Amino acid sequence: MAFFDLPPDEELSAEVRQMLEEYARLAGQETAPPGWRAFARSPKIIEARLKAAQNMGWHLPQLPWDAECFAIMLIAHAKHCQTCFGASRLELDKLGFDEATLDGICANPQSLPLKERDRLFVQYALKIATDSANLKPKDFREMAEHGFSKEEIREIIGFAAYWTMHIVFTQSARAALTEE
Repeated sequence: MAFFDLPPDEELSAEVRQMLEEYARLAGQETAPPGWRAFARSPKIIEARLKAAQNMGWHLPQLPWDAECFAIMLIAHAKHCQTCFGASRLELDKLGFDEATLDGICANPQSLPLKERDRLFVQYALKIATDSANLKPKDFREMAEHGFSKEEIREIIGFAAYWTMHIVFTQSARAALTEE
């Protein structure tokens, strides 16, 4: 038996149903995924996740979509999130990247087929998401020396934080919904 169950729509408040619908719309899906519905009995979690998705989880206008997808793929790979990893690879496949190329990038993230600035975004987002305990002031100075403004650096931190949080919820829901 799974630890969590997915609540039926009639059990959810109108507010939670609306937030789940809004997330599905943002994500380009017909319905919110099970990893979101698993937390639907906790409106504050759904509200916080939706606000984070609206404010930090979606496209950063100064970056190309492929750079963001590569960052998500590499963060998910490092954090062993098969759901996020698979979703990011599907997006990259739509952009014309084949499986062999993506496998090579996972093995050697320095081989990203991106412009230098976009490659650096991916590198910094990955470092922040996977090794934030070891960040030093010099890391931020290095980012600034590569042309990132303080606002852009804050956005990279927000992006990395959002995807780290999203992965924690996704992996937790997956475990809690798994039948034993």
